[in-house]
Amino acid sequence: MRRFLPLFAALLAVGVVGWLATADGQSRTPRSAVRRFQLSPDPRGPSPLVYPPERIALRMDHSLPAHAELRCVRCHRGAGVSERASDSLIPREPSCAPCHDADLDREAPSRGTRCGRCHVGYRDDEPPAVSDFPTARLRFSHRRHVDAGMRCRTCHADVEQAEEADRRHLPRMRQCFDCHGPDGFAMEASAPNDCATCHLTEPSGRIRARFPEGDMNPPAWLFDMRHDHEWLVRHRWVAADQGGACATCHEESECAECHDGRSRPRRIHPGDYLTTHVAQARRDQPRCTSCHQVSTFCAECHARLGLAPISAPDVRSASRYHPPAGVWVRGPTLHALEARRAMSTCASCHAERDCVVCHGSLGIGAGLSPHPPGFASSCGAALQTNARACVTCHGDLDALRGRCL
Repeated sequence: MRRFLPLFAALLAVGVVGWLATADGQSRTPRSAVRRFQLSPDPRGPSPLVYPPERIALRMDHSLPAHAELRCVRCHRGAGVSERASDSLIPREPSCAPCHDADLDREAPSRGTRCGRCHVGYRDDEPPAVSDFPTARLRFSHRRHVDAGMRCRTCHADVEQAEEADRRHLPRMRQCFDCHGPDGFAMEASAPNDCATCHLTEPSGRIRARFPEGDMNPPAWLFDMRHDHEWLVRHRWVAADQGGACATCHEESECAECHDGRSRPRRIHPGDYLTTHVAQARRDQPRCTSCHQVSTFCAECHARLGLAPISAPDVRSASRYHPPAGVWVRGPTLHALEARRAMSTCASCHAERDCVVCHGSLGIGAGLSPHPPGFASSCGAALQTNARACVTCHGDLDALRGRCL
């Protein structure tokens, strides 16, 4: 794709050989008429971060019948074998000379009139204004696309109808996805769909997304990844479904800046969240453990507020979170059901040792088994999954292996 920019620049530069209006009017065109695109995204054209702003000081009407009949490579010499976006495909005067030799005669009279047909703001007493077509920030091989049977118009849509071919006629990413996207057609086209096929990369291998003019932003149609004002809320679902796409630009450390629990962006929770967080924590929506460690962050805060068994006596709250012990502990379903349903809720106040006091085997605790009937027949799977949890209550790992495995 990078080569598209030089190619279009070439399409524009063929203006050396064409004229759009009367010679008199064009020779008096001021230099301020030289067109320069601004950095703000143009809804009619591709991203200025991918195709930097151009300066066009030439006139070239591709829609003129004489030009429309020519093959693109007639003027854009070398386009069919170009391998790099940095290759200059702008037509030079020798490309124009076969048809416009008389206009290129610098010794002939009326030079200003003739030169002004193509050169914007031309004056006899000044050098012609210089066009500038920066290299696209992409990797692109015209040769590979030509060898695959691609026509120029497939990517440079409507350029043959353009009075002025400019960056609006450069290919957009969505056009490229017709062949390079991860859908059935792309697979049939055998075109690579790795982002680095076209995009520049950092030394780490990730896509280069930051440039002096700003940061690249994914389009909304690409997995709904547009980084807009709703992205902070929406990114969780995109990351869950398209984590690999996120990783093409972002390091995992960027996620950890917010999600490791040490940094707490103030935009995540609304005001007075300390009061209202209880209901969301019970539902685990949003998932607290995405950012917080329950056994440290939650438990430490609850202990400071006097809500946990480890709270200091002078701050211990007089209010009661659980029903009376005679009901809560000895009821047939109460705390056992809650522990199985949401152990993380228990861990926000209780340490492991609180459970062991009752559920540890004799000699460690009171010997009250937390397991359902018949658990011994399947304890081997639990032991292999997490032996530490078993040892916490039973102590002797070898004895457990002999019993369960």
